[in-house]
Amino acid sequence: MNREVLGARIIQKKLIRYRIGLTYPEITDLENKEAEDTINQLIQEEIYRMIVEQGYEEDYTIEIWGDYEVKVNDKDLLSILLNIHSYSKGAAHGLKAVKALNIDLKRGKLYELKDLFLQNNNYIDKINEIVKEEIVTKDIPLLVEFETIDKRQDFYLTKEGITIFFQIYEYTPYAYGIPEFKISYDILTEMIDIKSPINAFLKE
Repeated sequence: MNREVLGARIIQKKLIRYRIGLTYPEITDLENKEAEDTINQLIQEEIYRMIVEQGYEEDYTIEIWGDYEVKVNDKDLLSILLNIHSYSKGAAHGLKAVKALNIDLKRGKLYELKDLFLQNNNYIDKINEIVKEEIVTKDIPLLVEFETIDKRQDFYLTKEGITIFFQIYEYTPYAYGIPEFKISYDILTEMIDIKSPINAFLKE
């Protein structure tokens, strides 16, 4: 693999079990094989965790299917979304859960939101402000009032910015789907840690 690309080669794999059918990514051809194994283990563990959270081990009549999306795969940064759908017989509708994994391809490190920003900076307050403004301007229906994100907040990365998202029913009704709030890196530049992986995209 040409490491000038600074991305990972991704193979689509399938998980087929009783009432389960989904695709998921497998990373290959990394120079650091230990990191490669760690990343693939992270992906598989997260998929199984999501399946269990849908209630599969308690109710084998539940049907589960899913796929994934690659949001960025460049400059030694991989950001992927794992989408898991489930349906229980007799339910009014199915459910969807989404998990983002933001990974350092060199070390196999899983990034949390706090890893991207200066710890002495008010990045949480700034993101909260942006989310609250968008809730108002887009008239997003809420089940409960939005107060704040936290350091373990769900998010994914692109070359242009960070997207904060919430699960169905976390703040919004089922019909609204997964609420996403896209924030350009330019808005957060002064808050980004020098060691943050997104610095590579700011310099383009």
